[in-house]
Order: sequence, then structure tokens, then C-alpha cells
Amino acid sequence: MGASAGGVKALQQFFEAIDDDLGLAYVVTMHLSPDHESQLSEVLGGRTRMPVYQVSNTPKLEPNCVYVIAPDTKLMIEGNGVRSCPFTEQRGRRTPIDMFFRSIAAGRGDGFAVVLSGAASDGAVGITKVKEADGVIFVQDPGEAEYGMMPRSAMATGVADFVEPIEGIAIRIAEVAQSREGLRRMRDDDAEATSERSCRSFTSAPGTTSPTTSARR
Repeated sequence: MGASAGGVKALQQFFEAIDDDLGLAYVVTMHLSPDHESQLSEVLGGRTRMPVYQVSNTPKLEPNCVYVIAPDTKLMIEGNGVRSCPFTEQRGRRTPIDMFFRSIAAGRGDGFAVVLSGAASDGAVGITKVKEADGVIFVQDPGEAEYGMMPRSAMATGVADFVEPIEGIAIRIAEVAQSREGLRRMRDDDAEATSERSCRSFTSAPGTTSPTTSARR
């Protein structure tokens, strides 16, 4: 999830609205002042029953947990974890949301990218990479956002799957997450059934001898 100016309010609304038992891990990256401590984890923790952690190392991503960026750092997906690392870019040239979304595309494939209120275009490049990797893109309705430039920049890419108010995004994420889980289960069941049919066909085919019988001959 990426947000900038006006993003704290949008995030509070989102975590109040989202079902807290979808089995998803939520990673929040924002433009934070590098000169002050952040209270973002405490602020969001008051709006959800999910545990909220400020990322300071490389924790494993757990379902139904929220991970938020620390000041003067960027977040990168690595395997099943999220890594916090210092910026190498100078101030004014930093695009933490784009960098994070790129890492989702590279590391998670079919992940979700959510663009919320912000006064810049950060995230617009990153969501195109997520989309290319078969991810799903959610954008806050710029008419609702306190600062609509970042959502509008995301919309201008043409890759947004859903442009909704905050409550609509929460509903859509739940729908997509549940449908994907259902699809995975169907595929697993189909694969298991196919394997069982193959085994039965092999053992019951006329004239078929087992490896042990052949070896004894």
C-alpha cells in the first residue's frame, strides 16, 4: 500500500473498513519525515484488531498482520519477508512507493498494489510492474482523496483494476482475495483428483506389471 499527503487519514479509514481475517499481509509505505519519529504504527493500531509492526529488520510476512515503514527507510519484498533498508538516493529523488511496488512484482508475482491519497506521482511506475506480473491494482477515487494527484497519476497509467472510495477498495480486496483462495483450492483439488485417477489407471490397466514383478523376472 502506498500513500503520501493525506494518506494517514485514508489508511485509518481503510483499516477500519477492511475485514481483519482475510489471511493477507498488509505492507504500508509512505513519505515520512526523516527527521522525526513516526507514530504510524500506533495510529493504525488503534483502527484494527490486526497487530501493526514498524519494520526495522526483515520480518517474515504473516497473514492478518500490518507492517509499516519507518522514517528514512525504504521497504523491499524479499522472499516471504519485507526488508527495511536505508535510502541511497538523495532527498527529493526518493520514490519509496515505486521501489516497493517494483519489489512486489519481482518477489510476489500476483500481489496487490493499493494507491491512496498523495500529492505526487510516486507509485505510478511501480503499479505497471505489478500489473505486468499479474497483480491487481486498487486506486482510491481521487474525488474522495484529500490529495488526488497520486491517484490520478496511477489512473493515467491505464492499469488500475479498481478505482473506488476507501470502503469500496476494502470490499473489492476482500472479494478478490476470497476468489483467488477459492481458485487455488479448486486447482489443488483438481490436481489431486487427476493424480488419483492416473494412479488408478496405472494399477488397473490390463497387462500392466508392477516394477517389483518385473524385477523378479
